[in-house]
Amino acid sequence: MNKLFKASGVALPIFSLPGHYGIGTIGKEARNFIDFLHKAGFTYWSILPLGPTSFGDSPYSSFSSKAYNHFLIDFDDLLDKDLLKKRDIGVVDWGADPRSIDYGKIYANRIRVLKIAYNRFRRGQGDYQRGYTSFLRKNSFTDYSCFMAIKDINKYRPWTGFKGISREYSADCFRQVKHDHRSDIDFYQWTQYIFEKQWDSLKKYANSQGIKIIGEMPMFVSYDSIDVYKHHRNFLLNSSLGMDYVAGYPPDVFYSQGQVWGNPLYNFDYMKKNNYNFLKERINFNLNLYDVVTLDHFRGFLEYYMLPKDSTNGLNGTWGATPGKEMVDLIIPDKSRVVAEDVDYHSENLTSILDELNMSDMRVLEFAFPREKGNFNKPVNYPYCCYSYTSTHDCKPLKGYLTDLNSADHQEALKQINLTCRYLGVKEAIDDNDDMTRAINELNLASLSEVSIQAMQDILHQGNESRINTPSTIGKPNWTYRITNDDLNDDLASKLLALNRRYGRYVND
Repeated sequence: MNKLFKASGVALPIFSLPGHYGIGTIGKEARNFIDFLHKAGFTYWSILPLGPTSFGDSPYSSFSSKAYNHFLIDFDDLLDKDLLKKRDIGVVDWGADPRSIDYGKIYANRIRVLKIAYNRFRRGQGDYQRGYTSFLRKNSFTDYSCFMAIKDINKYRPWTGFKGISREYSADCFRQVKHDHRSDIDFYQWTQYIFEKQWDSLKKYANSQGIKIIGEMPMFVSYDSIDVYKHHRNFLLNSSLGMDYVAGYPPDVFYSQGQVWGNPLYNFDYMKKNNYNFLKERINFNLNLYDVVTLDHFRGFLEYYMLPKDSTNGLNGTWGATPGKEMVDLIIPDKSRVVAEDVDYHSENLTSILDELNMSDMRVLEFAFPREKGNFNKPVNYPYCCYSYTSTHDCKPLKGYLTDLNSADHQEALKQINLTCRYLGVKEAIDDNDDMTRAINELNLASLSEVSIQAMQDILHQGNESRINTPSTIGKPNWTYRITNDDLNDDLASKLLALNRRYGRYVND
């Protein structure tokens, strides 16, 4: 194989996989998806963060930036390991729609089933006994498990509503909780152990099939998290540990009023005194988890947008400075495995910084048509050192996006798509949203980008009903999208393999 080659992949969250238990997991169905990717000639699987989700079900809002989502644990594996019986899960209502996650039923039932498996484990049953003591000695998830046990004690209130000794973090508080609630803490540690065992097995299987996993590290952390509860000095908080300012973003391609994200801002001056250990540990955690790590909102490492905490839109914010390139250079040990997500921002200065750091970045084809300001996302201008996506989890799927264009923009999009098709040797599209989606998918494959990622919804030519998230909104239908096994058929795999070969993306040729 030449040193310079082009590869391709598919973007699909773990929770969007098929399965019998209400939500996609890291078990058999994930392996089946890997088999599909392998048959179709892909090399990468791009997923969303795997942290334990909090209010709103977003994988970008987590109780810990260094823990795993126990709702993604595979029950079939626990059945095989004799930690569950069919009667434990056979009568559970996981939701009626195989294409949508019912988080109410997930929250109501998954913890209960996991505790059945955990209690069997405590009695010495199952095949995962060996290695648990060594796992506990590493002490990797004790803080997270204590935090979750305290949340249980406080009826799942945010940490600002904790009562008694747990009102603020202290070593004495955690010692007391460990003494009084040992089994509750052990349950959460056990979930991390089981997830880690299942994930290690899945990732080894993926790599054995020639599939690399691209994960994502959110730039910011949640206020209601062990990260802020214990390590509050790393954040710009007031004397009461509250937030006077929060993270957000000015008007962009998604919202003309900008966005209020609500995350706490980093205290980079304090971080610098501690050699940025908080960020280093987060990045190393993700590098150990994935083959490639996408740094969400890379601009936040160079400058951050701050809004008064009660803001209702992103219009009245100000930009603050970070240590910038020097910090990024220091905290990322292997830049060849990191991708800067910069689709919300680009400039000649950023290009210079990425070149100096020898880092790849992201492009999104949906933003190129019909009238992008500048040439950043136009596939004819992609450099080799980028990862190009047809659309992202925050975008409308391509077909939905094209459907919603007004008549003038739709005609301009068709014109621009076909001009690009002629340039890159792709069959031109007719005036049809399905065929225009087909053409954009192929333009992604035909571009010069090192890695071309197709969103699964775009491969399936699905519309807005398959959108994963609408930024600055909370609740259903965000984060509920699922595919079914019928979507992953051999005929589709054969067609995709032919496309990967046609455009030089099949690495084994």
